[in-house]
Amino acid sequence: MDLNREQLKTAVYPSGVDLVIAGAGTGKTRTLAEKAGMLIKNGMDPASILLLTFSRKAAREIRDRVRGIYGDAASAITAGTFHSFCLGFLEDHPGRFIKRFGFGEFPSVLDEDSKRDVLTGIVKGRLDRFLGLPAGVIIQLCEGHCGRGPAIMKKLESSGLNGSINGLKDSYSLYKRKNDLMDFQDMISFACRLMAEDDVLRDSIRDGIHYVLVDEYQDTSPGDFELLNLIMHPAKRNLFSVGDDWQSIYGFRRASVEYTVRMKKYFPEARIHRLSVNYRSRSEIIDLSSRFIRRNRFRTSKKLSSFRGRGGRVNFFIIKNPGEEALVITGIIEKESRPGNEIAVLYRNNWQGEVLSGSLGIDLPSFNVHLMTMHSSKGLEFDTVIIAGISDGIIPDQGAEIEEERRLLYVAMTRARDRLYLIAHFNPGGELSRFARELGAGDYL
Repeated sequence: MDLNREQLKTAVYPSGVDLVIAGAGTGKTRTLAEKAGMLIKNGMDPASILLLTFSRKAAREIRDRVRGIYGDAASAITAGTFHSFCLGFLEDHPGRFIKRFGFGEFPSVLDEDSKRDVLTGIVKGRLDRFLGLPAGVIIQLCEGHCGRGPAIMKKLESSGLNGSINGLKDSYSLYKRKNDLMDFQDMISFACRLMAEDDVLRDSIRDGIHYVLVDEYQDTSPGDFELLNLIMHPAKRNLFSVGDDWQSIYGFRRASVEYTVRMKKYFPEARIHRLSVNYRSRSEIIDLSSRFIRRNRFRTSKKLSSFRGRGGRVNFFIIKNPGEEALVITGIIEKESRPGNEIAVLYRNNWQGEVLSGSLGIDLPSFNVHLMTMHSSKGLEFDTVIIAGISDGIIPDQGAEIEEERRLLYVAMTRARDRLYLIAHFNPGGELSRFARELGAGDYL
């Protein structure tokens, strides 16, 4: 498929700073690949192009697309995650790194599972300091994975938990240093500090990178943003970023929608583009999801249209108790099951998946029904999407920031190509849950 006019316009500039706000299903990956290809076509050395993403799979996909269009020259593009780029930088300068940060030898990397095991071990050794809270909750608070708004911060402070959590962080840092370990967040912070403090190293990086491309820009964290500014020469910033603040759902990983919504604050010279033609979903799905996400106050503005037009279907099921949910989902799956029809059942929390898989697993067809969290569905698409558990306390989650919860439900809704089923719950008081009301489920009573 050729680029449409919106996509083509974003890719033509040979230098400068561009932000492409790419709505759901608008072809952001193709646009990013085309930009890289055009730079090569116009004479830029592929080795001087740096593509940063948040997953190795995405980096490979984009590089493979460019290679398919422009040949093997694209293989020289440096493509990887923010973490892998920083790790490579530290590995290229082991002596300076070890000396600066006081390690005995180059540290091994703690993956996320190992990190959790270390933190769990520390917590279990001092359970009396955490008022009987489960270790998992304490670790989430330590990592910032639970919402920590003013009300929760006040409770943590008044209970004395804040000091205990800070003590846990200190013990974890000491453990890593004694055992020559670093985690993923350390990679970025160590690399940034080394670049910031060493002009020679920083300039050597800048001399080798002429253009930076960033995928999923809405997932940029403060550490990622600091890295971008360190590796670009301030007098000739060449940055092409693609993302969608409406789909920013990784606040618990420190991602900040601020860098997208207020791009001009950080890059006054930036050109802002919008991709608004959705090639995935029918109009009915786009219209409902767009109305819903516009309730967020801190966001960019855009109006999506469906390339495929009308013909989709949105259905609400409103249930009085959670026990009805499995029966409703089973009925939908039986109705929708046919060859070639990909079905996804999406939910907010892992425990919902455990409950549903136990209820549905025996009767599900082998290979065309997928159960996953809303977070895991990001970047995927299905013919039919069933969203379970639209209920206060589940989504929106009580401890989470409300606008991020809306973005999460928006992501789930926009995974659907043709049919979207929304299962809404009544509250104990007999009224519809907050998001059910905002979606207009009451019209279906």
